Amino acid sequence: MSGRFYRRMFLVAAGWNLGGGAFIVIATRWIFSSAGLQPPQPPLYYQAWIALFVTFGIGYYWVARDLERNRDIVKLGIIGKLAFAGIFIANLVVFKGQAPRFFLIPVAGDLVFVVLFWMFLRQAGTIREQSSADGSPPSS
Repeated sequence: MSGRFYRRMFLVAAGWNLGGGAFIVIATRWIFSSAGLQPPQPPLYYQAWIALFVTFGIGYYWVARDLERNRDIVKLGIIGKLAFAGIFIANLVVFKGQAPRFFLIPVAGDLVFVVLFWMFLRQAGTIREQSSADGSPPSS
């Protein structure tokens, strides 16, 4: 896959995190009430998680702007997305009915991005060579 594909993919990843974070903030009551639960009180941990979610979205935007320079953000993204998915799935199993199943949507999406991020890292050298060969800048 080309640098153009990965730039677009990281823009989608940024939108996934930023849009998802905004949706979760706006729809907090609906998400929890649809599971028969109250939103966490105090909301500290929930809001801190959303802040990290949004922060990673900004990082993926930076990666889209400069694929070469921001590869370490991609590595953190893989770690963060795997950690989120693992922790959430474990809590769904251990605390049956105490977490909204809605969050399986971001878990599934994050696992798709883990695969795409991994593919990017494996191809990073090739992408750099393709950009140099066709005269396009490595970032834009």
